[in-house]
Amino acid sequence: MNNKKLKILNPIMFVVLFIAVAAIITYKISELCNYDAYGFKEIHEICGFLFIILVIFHIAYNWQWIKSQIFGIKPMKK
Repeated sequence: MNNKKLKILNPIMFVVLFIAVAAIITYKISELCNYDAYGFKEIHEICGFLFIILVIFHIAYNWQWIKSQIFGIKPMKK
C-alpha cells in the first residue's frame, strides 16, 4: 500500500522542489535587474513549507525500511 502512495508522493515532491528552486532563482535574477518580483519569494516560501510536509509523509511511509536499514531493526514476523 505504501508503494502506491510513494509513487504519487515522490513526483509531487520533485515538482514542488523544482518550483521552489525556479522561484528563488527567478527572484534573485530579478533582484539583480532592479525588478520587483516579490511574488516569487512568496512562491518559494510556500513551496518550502509544502516540501517539509511532504518529506514528513515520505519518512512516515518509508519508516519500516528506515528501521531495517539504518537502525538494524528487523520487522517482526507474524
